[in-house]
Amino acid sequence: MKKTKIIATYGPAIANSSKVRQLADAGVNVFRVNCSHGTADDFKKSVSIIRRGIAKAKFPVGILFDISGPKLRLDRFEGELLMKQGESLTLTTGETDLENRIIGVNHPAIIASVKKSERVFIDDGNIVLHVRKCSKNKIELEIGNDGVLTGGKGINLPDSDIQIPTITEKDKADLKTACECMADFVALSFVRSGDDIIQARKILKRHGGDQDIIAKLEKKEAIDDIENIMLLADGVMVARGDLGVELPFEELPHLQKKIIKLANCHHKPVIVATQMLESMRFSPRATRAEISDVATAVFDYVDAVMLSAETATGTYPLETVQTMAQVALNSEKFSKRNHVDVHVEQHLIRSAVTHAIAKSVSSIQSDIEAKAIFAFTSSGFTARLISNLFPPQRVIALTYNKRVLTKLTLLRSVYPIFVKKPSSFRLMVNTVERVSRKFELSQKKDKVVIAGGLPFDSNADTNFMMIHEIEK
Repeated sequence: MKKTKIIATYGPAIANSSKVRQLADAGVNVFRVNCSHGTADDFKKSVSIIRRGIAKAKFPVGILFDISGPKLRLDRFEGELLMKQGESLTLTTGETDLENRIIGVNHPAIIASVKKSERVFIDDGNIVLHVRKCSKNKIELEIGNDGVLTGGKGINLPDSDIQIPTITEKDKADLKTACECMADFVALSFVRSGDDIIQARKILKRHGGDQDIIAKLEKKEAIDDIENIMLLADGVMVARGDLGVELPFEELPHLQKKIIKLANCHHKPVIVATQMLESMRFSPRATRAEISDVATAVFDYVDAVMLSAETATGTYPLETVQTMAQVALNSEKFSKRNHVDVHVEQHLIRSAVTHAIAKSVSSIQSDIEAKAIFAFTSSGFTARLISNLFPPQRVIALTYNKRVLTKLTLLRSVYPIFVKKPSSFRLMVNTVERVSRKFELSQKKDKVVIAGGLPFDSNADTNFMMIHEIEK
């Protein structure tokens, strides 16, 4: 029961329920469906396979739809084109003509947005080009470095003001599919402002959805509007792939730490993603640098770390998850921080009483050696609060709301369990005793912390905590 959660991307490498179950048993807490590849029917089929695979998992597992956003790409073409520094390349809204070194693009705004002397990055910045000349339907570029170009590669315009809506027509359709599939989370790509979150929430609501929205931070504009995005989103993802291209790469480590700290202060889950164990796509062992990268995220108190191609198309998906889980578990042993390190602005505290109890629960280890924290919750709010105050114990969120159950799977330290709503103090204690035995969370005479809301027959916010000694 590691505290740091693992998100694994679904794909051909794990495209059956047996492999999904293996990954869940190895430590995956949320499966990601990447909407950049496939149709609504493909996504529905993926969710069906995932749900069969996680049906008998020890703890609930969530599903995240990663909405692709306005990804700027070259046209797909056969073969490859050699890039030589100083030579010319033309991008066009028209047809690709490799013989004359002309390549089409998937969106006319790419051509319309750039100006002379601005940079164009292709393939995550592996090919750098400089704009020489602009016209209505094409731009002429000078190649900045040698390389090989293949079709369908992504384009980044770090110097340009791109006038493209964050949420495309495809994204709207994929958000509708996420609602139909009852996904728990949607990750919104290329977010530029808080307005993008508002628009996405309206679309979800229109289709009867209540998914938590994770803002993927991968644009300079998002960093500039980070406070509004943090307030409006349900969580954030440090999407280091495009972010590391849009901004100077040397700024990325500092930004990662800044975003994590800000998310912690806002009590919002934060995910670190991209190339965490990239070498394990083709190797059964990670590099030392990758191990340190995962450990650093754990030390900084992220809620989750994400695997992309490593599990979607990699050769060693199970070994990758096992490696990440081992690194997380071991790193957590050396994490000493507690709730006093997180300063929460007063205007972010929804309930002073609930916040005070969460702080007390999270710091109780200094007075007694409690084995676990049991939080009875109908909305998940109390579990979220306790999670982001970093108690040393695991937080067992006992909820009678099945929709809340899987939405808690992303939170650090939190393991949700479905229970019947207790109607009395004795039944509450009996529930804790039963769950503790079933999941081997404590032994006889161990102390545990219980938090919840009274009276039992209401939806009151958490307003009490108690210490209980396990009886059986």
